[in-house]
Amino acid sequence: MKKTIILSFLLLISTFIFAQTAKDMVTASDVEVTWLGVDFSHVKLIGEFNQWASGGEKSSYQIQDIYFPAWNDLVLNEPKKFDLEGMLRKNDLGYDTDMIRKKNEEAPLEEMEADSEPDYSKEEIASFIKEYDGDGEGIGVVFIAEALNKRRALATYHFVAFNRSNGEILIHEELKTEPSGFGLRNYWGGSIYRAIKEIRKEYYKKWRSEYTE
Repeated sequence: MKKTIILSFLLLISTFIFAQTAKDMVTASDVEVTWLGVDFSHVKLIGEFNQWASGGEKSSYQIQDIYFPAWNDLVLNEPKKFDLEGMLRKNDLGYDTDMIRKKNEEAPLEEMEADSEPDYSKEEIASFIKEYDGDGEGIGVVFIAEALNKRRALATYHFVAFNRSNGEILIHEELKTEPSGFGLRNYWGGSIYRAIKEIRKEYYKKWRSEYTE
């Protein structure tokens, strides 16, 4: 009898941990949703990266050391502009960016500069998510940066919502947005702003229709 109760209790816990679904993202739900940040650990930098017209070229080391944290800080420090809660219709959105910041710091510089965009597949994106530590609970939300293309003035991000306990992807959307703004931080920060805006205005409605039927 005691063994049966223990097994039932473990089953209940397991069900709670792994029951997160895409529907939890687009409806009122008790499941915790956490913003993890913008993951630049697999990004490709294409073209010359200048502070501005006469600012001089920035190396991949400077981009990693200065601008990866600066772009993540923009999102956190300007919540009215980078409206993550509005994007996901979650007034109680959590924030935990330490893991992503560490990954950005450890990204291999020798693979960062490229001549073309990598065009990551769904399988590759899933493998990137599997690299995360898996210690959190509920649903994690991340932007995985694929390319910052100076030549085309275009950024590519992958929005991913996933089960933090097992890495299962619940929602995945690729977005291509234009940068804008003065200075390197604001210029590419503008592409993140547009990605958030597109999700809030367009993709969230599509997801709600798709995952609540």
